[in-house]
Amino acid sequence: MQTSPIAFETTVAQLPRVQTASPGATPRAWPKAWAQALDHIQARVENGYIAAALDDLFDELSVRREDEGETWPTYASACLSHSLCGLLHQDPFTHRAFSKPRGYAGDAVMMDYIYGLGEAAPAARQATPLGRAIFRYMDTRPSARAVRFRRGLIAGLIDSLPSRGGSTVFALAAGHLREIEISKAIQNGRIQDFMAVDQDEASLAVVARDYSHLGVEAIQGSVRQILAGTLNPGRFDFVYAAGLFDYLNASAAIALTRRMFEMTRPGGMTLIPNFLAGARDRGYMESFMDWRLIYRDHADMQALADALPSTEVADCRIFDDPDDTITFLLVTKAR
Repeated sequence: MQTSPIAFETTVAQLPRVQTASPGATPRAWPKAWAQALDHIQARVENGYIAAALDDLFDELSVRREDEGETWPTYASACLSHSLCGLLHQDPFTHRAFSKPRGYAGDAVMMDYIYGLGEAAPAARQATPLGRAIFRYMDTRPSARAVRFRRGLIAGLIDSLPSRGGSTVFALAAGHLREIEISKAIQNGRIQDFMAVDQDEASLAVVARDYSHLGVEAIQGSVRQILAGTLNPGRFDFVYAAGLFDYLNASAAIALTRRMFEMTRPGGMTLIPNFLAGARDRGYMESFMDWRLIYRDHADMQALADALPSTEVADCRIFDDPDDTITFLLVTKAR
């Protein structure tokens, strides 16, 4: 294994409503000690010490999640009833994860917020000044940096294909496919076939609108169809799923790893990223964002690799982003 090296102008009344307690209120069921830290953080946010207060909040939630595992689910849910929540949900990013307008957190629009693309600028303009400040802060968190690292890594692997004799790419759960914009090989027309599959019609519409002129084919499809073979797009030099495995249980992840490897041509690469179990932003995501992933560690990623036929594996690497937030399994298929 190898380890690799936003001011916002609407009023609060115009924001989507969130069920929170009235200002200064504390959930009745909470022990006093549970609320004290959040009360203090809220006061600092209201007094303008936003970045420092949020640093403390992320640290508080991370430590509590690790040290109080049994009570953490109750605490995380109760956070949504603390009056601090109403302030945090003025941030478009936090609120979108919580409200899940497409039925799930972490949708393609949320990724655009991290990249500063698509709806990011309009969302910033429509937020309150406090919401804008939190939005900018969220952009500095390890999870946001890791997602941008993931995008860059994928673009770099695409760019490596021509020198390896490859020119075909398959992206599963493609989202808005923003790695396209920073891939020189695609911009220079050196990728002959790029298929992007997603079950979200709205995401595919963006891909078709923005990237069809680059030869990208957007196809609606699901993991179930890929596993069942009812969607059988062929074989490619690079097969990847950027954020999909964060939502798959172990058996589904193993089955899909095998299928993606089958879809990879000899000499080609299969890439599977997954948020690490020790990701530092996990506490905030699971509480105020109501965003729960299926996290994995290196042993879990190795289990995915071990499910592949060893005689067909030329190289296998497991490595993390520089912030130790996302781990990657990169498998090269034998020629």
